[in-house]
Parts: sequence; C-alpha cells; structure tokens
Amino acid sequence: MNENNIFTQRFFALCGIIAPILFIILVIIESLLRPGYSQIFNDVSDLGIGSYAIIQNINFIVFGLLSIGFAIGLGSNLPHRAGKVTKWLVIVFGLCIILAGVTLFSVGADVTYAKDVVAHGLVSAIAFLVIIVAQFMAWQALRRSQNVIWGRYRIFSLIMGLMSIFTLLLLSYTQFSPYHGATERLFIAMWMVWIEITALKLYFLTK
Repeated sequence: MNENNIFTQRFFALCGIIAPILFIILVIIESLLRPGYSQIFNDVSDLGIGSYAIIQNINFIVFGLLSIGFAIGLGSNLPHRAGKVTKWLVIVFGLCIILAGVTLFSVGADVTYAKDVVAHGLVSAIAFLVIIVAQFMAWQALRRSQNVIWGRYRIFSLIMGLMSIFTLLLLSYTQFSPYHGATERLFIAMWMVWIEITALKLYFLTK
C-alpha cells in the first residue's frame, strides 16, 4: 500500500472512529440543554424537535456523512462481493441518517415526539435494518477469506449482528413503555460499537 492509499484509508477509517463519539457527545450536550428530557423515556430523535433542535438535526447529518466515508473505506478492504454489498448497505444507512435529520427540520411546533413524524420514522427504520444486515454481510465477506489480518473480527461482526437483532426486538416490545428511550439507546449502542471497532480495525490495517 503506497503512501497516498494509506492516507486515504486512514481518513475513511477516522470517519468511522469519529462518527459514534461525536454523535454521543452532541446527544449528551443537547439533552443537558433540554429540561425535562429523559434518557429513559425519550427517543434520541426527540432532541430534533423543539429548543436547540438544530444541534441534533445537524448531528444526524454529520453522522450520516461520516458513515458514508467509513463505508467507502470498509468496502475497499472487505473481500468478495459480500464486501461490496456491505459498503453499499452502510452508504444507504448513512443516507437514511442524513434524511432522518432533514425530515425534522420543518416539523411544526405542535409536534412533541419524533415518532409522530412519518417520514422520519420511515428512514430511521430503513437505517436500522440495513446496518444490521451490513454486520452480517461483513461476517459473510470474511467467511472463506484467508486474510488473517482481520483476526477475530469476523466472529465479532456476527455477534454484534445477533445482538442488534435481539435489542431491536426488545426495542419493538417496549415501544410504548416508560423506558422506551433506554431500550432504544441499548439498540443504538450495538451498531455504534460495531462501527467504532470496525473503523479502528480499518485504521490499524494501515500500520
């Protein structure tokens, strides 16, 4: 790998490393600016409505853009057709997250919860599904690979995919409960961890 390729690869890997960290930091900041906002009850997307909503909506857009950058780097390093499919799934995920922010920009003052915005709910659902499939496709891409540099990553991706399905089912079951926000965060944490660890792996592949 020449110097230019190494720089490019590290840039795309850094997109994935930064994305979850920045997203979480901005969610924490805005939640502290919103009296009455509950990490246990409220969805993360509820921060995209009302006071300081622009912070969360820009957060969605930036996270989506960084995810697309991460996807490009990932697709360049995963073998076989499944690796390319993984790249495009993560790109679709990133685009949906961008749209999740855009759909909340024009929400009226009478809307209290993001789940009441149909377009936002639709693109969010698509994003959730494709990022889960992407985890399994990353596992599949390395299933017959002799590329030992990925180490135990393949089984990690499988485990995170299974955990994402489990927490999504839990999220669906608790949709109308007082702790829906907590189960949503648990679900989000699964694929956030997958993105973070995968991006770190991509970065260290250039060492």
